[in-house]
Amino acid sequence: MVCFYAPRVIESKPTHMSAKVQVLPPQVAERIAAGEVIERPASVVKELIENSIDAGATEISVNLEDGGKSLIEITDNGHGIAPEDLVICIRRHATSKLSSLDDLERIVTLGFRGEALPSIGAVADVELLSRAKNEESAAALSIRSMIAEPAARSITFGHFLGSPHGTRVQARGLFAQVPARLKFLKAQSAEVAQIREWIERLALARPETGFRLISDGRAILTLRPQEESARVRTILSDASGDYPMVTSITKEPKNGIKIRAHWLQGMSSHSTKRLVQVVNGRAIRDRMLQQAILTSFKQALLPGQFPSVAVYIDVPTAEIDVNVHPTKTEVRFLNSRQVFHAVESLLSEMIRNNGAPGFVPGSEKHESPTPWQPAAGSSSGYTGWQARDSFFAPSAQAPLQLTPSWAAQSALQTQQAEQTLDYADTHGLTRDRYVGAFFNTYLMYDLGEELALIDQHAAHERIRYELLRHRALNAARGASGSAGSSQALLIPEAIRFLAEDRATLEPRLEFLAALGFETEIFGEDTLLFRTIPAEWGSAELRIRLKNLIDRLIAIEVDEPSPDWRKLLVDEKLFEKLASEACHSAVRAGDRLETLEALEIVEQLFRCEHPWNCPHGRPTVVRIPKSRVEEWFQRKV
Repeated sequence: MVCFYAPRVIESKPTHMSAKVQVLPPQVAERIAAGEVIERPASVVKELIENSIDAGATEISVNLEDGGKSLIEITDNGHGIAPEDLVICIRRHATSKLSSLDDLERIVTLGFRGEALPSIGAVADVELLSRAKNEESAAALSIRSMIAEPAARSITFGHFLGSPHGTRVQARGLFAQVPARLKFLKAQSAEVAQIREWIERLALARPETGFRLISDGRAILTLRPQEESARVRTILSDASGDYPMVTSITKEPKNGIKIRAHWLQGMSSHSTKRLVQVVNGRAIRDRMLQQAILTSFKQALLPGQFPSVAVYIDVPTAEIDVNVHPTKTEVRFLNSRQVFHAVESLLSEMIRNNGAPGFVPGSEKHESPTPWQPAAGSSSGYTGWQARDSFFAPSAQAPLQLTPSWAAQSALQTQQAEQTLDYADTHGLTRDRYVGAFFNTYLMYDLGEELALIDQHAAHERIRYELLRHRALNAARGASGSAGSSQALLIPEAIRFLAEDRATLEPRLEFLAALGFETEIFGEDTLLFRTIPAEWGSAELRIRLKNLIDRLIAIEVDEPSPDWRKLLVDEKLFEKLASEACHSAVRAGDRLETLEALEIVEQLFRCEHPWNCPHGRPTVVRIPKSRVEEWFQRKV
């Protein structure tokens, strides 16, 4: 028996919404527009604090209830709002900071679009209380989710944070009328953490301003006005209470750009929360700037670690657009490439010239400077060890030169055992300070009040990396004598590759020749290596040469037969290839003769960046005498 079922046809009737286009009711439109500016309680706090800063406030207090969901109260001692302006300031696009289209190219304030107060008023009940300078009384205003036109009323009021003038804004019941947004808010602790993070960023941008954050009656953050580097140290230091040394640098490249950076040496984290960007006094999060910062630090930190650093950039207002995002957290530079290179160059110089070796703290109890009072006689407030000019300074004399292979150096030591070597005393780690090696890994120098330990493997990795890099850069520039010294192989190494990869590999052999490799294709699928760079080393040579060929074939380029000079300056490719040279460096546990150890240290401090190996591990650590005395219980 066969049954046939006719499909059921359902006739759809046009709904009211599909029948015509309609204009949204004002309340709905206002709340949708407000959602672009107000995402969570932290957005309210950010917008209102920026208004307070623009009002010239020197003290700003933030009071929260239930993570800002029940109450957000911002009080400042700024110049206040006149009664006649109070009603106007809550209207959308009402502002005292712009009057014409040309003013968009000269924005010097944090707020300017007149969207903060009306956006907050669309998603919360707002109470405004303000007293302008030279006014006898304060004026108050209530906004109940923008339902009715509010009216200002005159009231008697006291002081604003100790000042006779200022403004207090209270936002209650955030998103109470917008349940779709309310349900996406996180737990109270998470919202408070977001608010604190933004307050700290704004405090870093304006160190001359004091801030206080109170949550459910408990003060969780208090910042007095500070000098810029002291504010950076206070906020970016970890919760342990330690105050690490702050390295600062300032530079003024061309076209009116000025850059300052403050780096907390020895401190890193597993996120970018301590990587702060401030442009023209505005705390932002810009991907281009973040990439410039991380590019500079990529060899100073281990993978997955991020520096604690604050970068301040001042550019002419006509060369920056701050009106590219509703929350004003992003900017657009007229010449982003110039800014990128200026930031990268500044930070690279700071790391190269001031990157101090790692420090093992002693047990001496120093009186830590309070966040408001730096230690006497110290610009940074750090009371521990300070870098001395005579120690750990990279040599400014002879640049790093190609040297004989390690085997040749060992033979040289045998032939010249009685010869006294006169090393330039540019780094303080001279022959007479060398104590010896322990664990066949760490080279020890006695500097009087502290010991310097050098990881022989990390140091040799750094040396070989920079030797190969200098060779590549010189070859890319076409400099004479860029080939450097090479090492002929007694028996050529034959490395097999897939026959179908020959068309890709053959035009790239000039790249290897520029690095000091002499190669020859043999048959259809074999490459003979007759000569290798001296710094390449011979340990596990066959495996590393195979890796070299595989990576050279795998690299993706825009052109089918690219100029080998372009490959030389390809950062990612070069680092992959240079890592193979590092694999043949002196290993931990290798026993070194005295001459070999001294030669490593001498060459290390002629490197541009002697403080870390190419992978970010430290090369030098110093231990103060007080720490050793603690171990032997000489000091308790």
